[in-house]
Amino acid sequence: MTTNNYNYGDQVTQYGANSTGIVKNYGPRDPGAALQDMIAAVQLLREQVPSEDRDAIDQSLRVIESENAEKGAVRRALSNLAGIAVAVGTAGVPALESVRAVLELVNTM
Repeated sequence: MTTNNYNYGDQVTQYGANSTGIVKNYGPRDPGAALQDMIAAVQLLREQVPSEDRDAIDQSLRVIESENAEKGAVRRALSNLAGIAVAVGTAGVPALESVRAVLELVNTM
């Protein structure tokens, strides 16, 4: 069995009787900030994928960044990005999480 030095998720060490544990604030996010975070994460992912996937990423980002794109087209573009992030594996986790956050915002609009 091989191990690596990558750890994903929460890692917590607590001491004392008055520890509150993990506090996560999952309130509504600013859509603009979520979109910018996703674009940055996807652009980092783009550097790690084959050229065919880069083309798909570029096309999806054009749709997402378009001001007059219909909701269905944006959802499909986000789904394409999520699929690429999943296919990459652990390197795609940050992009996948940010795509999911934007997709949740799109679904609530």
